[in-house]
Parts: sequence; structure tokens; C-alpha cells
Amino acid sequence: MDTDTFWRLLADARAQAYHEEQQAENLTGLLAALAPEEIIAFERLYSGHHDRAYTWRLWAAGYVINGGCSDDGFHYFRDWLIARGRACYEQALADPDGLADMFWAEGELAEAESVGYAAYHAYERVTGAELPYPEVAAGAARTAPAGEPWEEEDLADLLPKLSARFG
Repeated sequence: MDTDTFWRLLADARAQAYHEEQQAENLTGLLAALAPEEIIAFERLYSGHHDRAYTWRLWAAGYVINGGCSDDGFHYFRDWLIARGRACYEQALADPDGLADMFWAEGELAEAESVGYAAYHAYERVTGAELPYPEVAAGAARTAPAGEPWEEEDLADLLPKLSARFG
């Protein structure tokens, strides 16, 4: 599993989806067509991208967009960033405030929890066993977000476009 294949699978799952749950079902089906070691490789890449997005600035973006963002909410926000595809993900890493320029459906929350479980469901469907988590998580999972922490009163200065749009 290479990075391009990883992002292609996510794009293919999203192309036929009307909502996050459908994208997760589509992704699970695509992954279930792969060998178990490829599903593990996908999840390893997913975990790495999830960890790479574990930054204070992205947490601030999720907080502004969703009107608050707990630890779990930030986890689901990072699932959403990955589910939206490579361009959105890379743009958000480079400039979280730029998320203000993308299309948003009325009332849309930037969370995609179920997409984060697609590899687990696919692996279980294919093997009848649980995804071997220690093998997947090797070297992943920071203990704290990267960057500088923020206070709620600093968000308008930190993310002016997002604050103006979602305030």
C-alpha cells in the first residue's frame, strides 16, 4: 500500500457517497477486497496521517468550525480531514484557516468517526479476527498536539477567516 493508493481508495469511497456513513461503508467494501496485509498497511498509513494532523492549530480549526471540540471531537475532526481527501488534508495542514474557503453544507459538522473504523471492519470481514492494533500503531500516536496551545479568546486572531465564517 503506497500513499497514492491510500488516497485513491478514500477518493473512490467518497465519490459514491452522499454522507459520511455511506463513505465509511464504501471504504469498508473497497478495503475488504484487499488482502489482510494490505488492510493493515492502509490502517498504518491512516494512523500516520491522523497523528500528523494532531496539532494545536488544527484543533483550533475544529473548535471554531464545530462550535467546540473535545478530545473525541478532535479525533473525529481528523477523521473528517482524511475522509475529505488529500487536497483538503494537505491544505488544512499547511493553513488551517484556509478551510474557511471550502464548501460547507448547511449545518454540516466536520466529523467522520465512522470512516476511522473502516479498516477495522474490513479486516474483521475478511479474516474474522480483530485488526492487530499493536502492529498497526507501531511508532504512532503523539502524547500531545504539536505546536503552541491556544486559549479560546485567541481564536479570532489565530484563525480570522474561520472565525468570521463560523464565529
